[in-house]
Amino acid sequence: MTKALALAPTQRITSPTDAPEFTHYAKSANTQLAYRKSWADFAEFCYAYDHRPLPATVPTIEAYIAWCADHNKPGTIDAKLAAISFAHRAARQPDPTSDIRIKTLMEGVRRRLGNRPAGKAALTNDLLARAIKALPSDTLRGKRDRAILLLAFTGAFRRSELVALTMQDVTQETTGLVILVRRSKTDQSGAGMTKHIPARKDALCPVAALRTWIKTAEITSGPLFRRVDRWGKVGKKALDAKEIARIVKRAAQAAGLDASKFAGHSLRAGFVTSAAMAGVDEWKIQEQTGHKSLSVMRGYIRATGRGARQAALRAFDKPE
Repeated sequence: MTKALALAPTQRITSPTDAPEFTHYAKSANTQLAYRKSWADFAEFCYAYDHRPLPATVPTIEAYIAWCADHNKPGTIDAKLAAISFAHRAARQPDPTSDIRIKTLMEGVRRRLGNRPAGKAALTNDLLARAIKALPSDTLRGKRDRAILLLAFTGAFRRSELVALTMQDVTQETTGLVILVRRSKTDQSGAGMTKHIPARKDALCPVAALRTWIKTAEITSGPLFRRVDRWGKVGKKALDAKEIARIVKRAAQAAGLDASKFAGHSLRAGFVTSAAMAGVDEWKIQEQTGHKSLSVMRGYIRATGRGARQAALRAFDKPE
């Protein structure tokens, strides 16, 4: 525990998730971890500059924002403020981040630093085809990676959703697969959603790729995607979500692309971008991705200018 958190017994809180009210908010494990890191950063700042972290004052938050602005993007600062806000609400203390002075200061920070998202590049359908072609087809790991890339793209899966899949979540149908996602980032209550994976008649068929992986790896139950060691032995535990990013980067590099521009999120962004540029209705894209908000989903489209050019060209078309 840092000195900054050595508070009076009635006000002591070592992290946002240590407050007794935490269970009421039911934050996900990833959010808990992010909040702990952000709170630790704020606590260290308070210790270094002689501020009290909880309850913090508006001037303390203003000073922290000014300090963060030297080495953080606006979006990162927003995330840190969310953790501070949560800590105060959980400890039943006034939330200093909700003050109008903080809102005004953050508007100024965004104007000065800009707030353009720095998302990874989308692995669109054409780039995906290149990556699939570059994968080895005669190795177990190559078969697994092919199934992961094609399924993740077609189903617009998040990494966490993909690695959580089990054999019991996959249902075979005449037209393809129906996959049950038992829990996701936007479905912490576990209501579940289904994703429909259609079969294709070419090398980019996710159904055929998944069947090949399952058959070759001799998986009959348990986790769908697993580790394959250097000797070709298939593990029993599910892949770590971070491994999806490594698989995407390896495939991108094999296809002659700059691997540093791609990550696990590139497949989900690639699906949204490709579908949008093909003229698919937004509600249909949203049904597959599971986004709760259209505006959030639109942020996944990595096709700046292409839609505008199409609109400009079609503006000259004669009405039917």
